Amino acid sequence: MKFIDYMSMKPFYTIAETCELFEMAKQDLKAKCEQHGINPTRNEIGEAGFTTYDMRRLHNKLYYEDRNHQKEWDPWN
Repeated sequence: MKFIDYMSMKPFYTIAETCELFEMAKQDLKAKCEQHGINPTRNEIGEAGFTTYDMRRLHNKLYYEDRNHQKEWDPWN
C-alpha cells in the first residue's frame, strides 16, 4: 500500500478513483470494504464513493493489513 498524504485529500472519492488510488480491482475493493465494514455512500450529485473520513479509515486498515503480511525487515539480507 502506497503512502497517501491525508492533508491533501479531496472531500469525496468515487469508487473508480478509489480503485485507482489503491491500485485495486473493483471486486477486490468491494471485498475489503465488506471485510472492514466500510461502505460507500452517495455524494450530492448521486455518485457512489467514499468521504475523506472513510478513505482514511480504509487506507489505514489496508496499510496495516499489508504491513502485517510483509516479512520482517532484516538489515543483514
